[in-house]
Amino acid sequence: MMVKRMLMMVVGNFFIGVAVSLFRLSSFGTDPYTTMNLGISGFINMQFGIYQLIINIFLLGFVWLFGRSHIGSGTVVNMVCIGFIADFFVYLYGNMIDGTLTYSMRISIMLIAVLIAGIAVALYITADLGVAPYDAMALIIAKVTNDKVPFAWARIMTDVTCVVIGFSFGATVGIGTVITAFFTGPIVQFFKVHVAEPMLRSRSITDQKAAINVSKG
Repeated sequence: MMVKRMLMMVVGNFFIGVAVSLFRLSSFGTDPYTTMNLGISGFINMQFGIYQLIINIFLLGFVWLFGRSHIGSGTVVNMVCIGFIADFFVYLYGNMIDGTLTYSMRISIMLIAVLIAGIAVALYITADLGVAPYDAMALIIAKVTNDKVPFAWARIMTDVTCVVIGFSFGATVGIGTVITAFFTGPIVQFFKVHVAEPMLRSRSITDQKAAINVSKG
């Protein structure tokens, strides 16, 4: 079970980085947290990956005070790796793509990014090995309000706040930003319930055979 959870966490975080890079490639705006970080990092002329690591360390202090149970190996992987994974793939796309992307191609890339992000976040949250400091914000809000503000709505609140901050610092805000701001919470919740949780509960064929042999013995 632990191996499966570790795999879900690593795969989820990796594809979050991929999704962020695709949002940036589409030029329709990125997810809200990336929008905020791109805006501020661009304003102070700092590499995105480095700035995101710094703000994650800051938010980690808040999570340590109010939601320590959400901190784990997944927290470290997310806060350290996502920005640099995104930077790497943006660099890779720049070398691979020759010419300007068409409007329909950009739309397709954005929609793929939304889908990948929803599945990826659901995977690493369900693995329960710690979540990113930013993702923990919505979970903490849901917890301290005794779910009077459910995760989906708490996520919308934090996402909209990030969009406003990012826009104030000159970040690109587009349809991709709007979609992720208002639908990331519900999309993650859908994939969490219908994909990630069933995946975590499922037992391997070997485990099932072993259980059957034990029951027969």
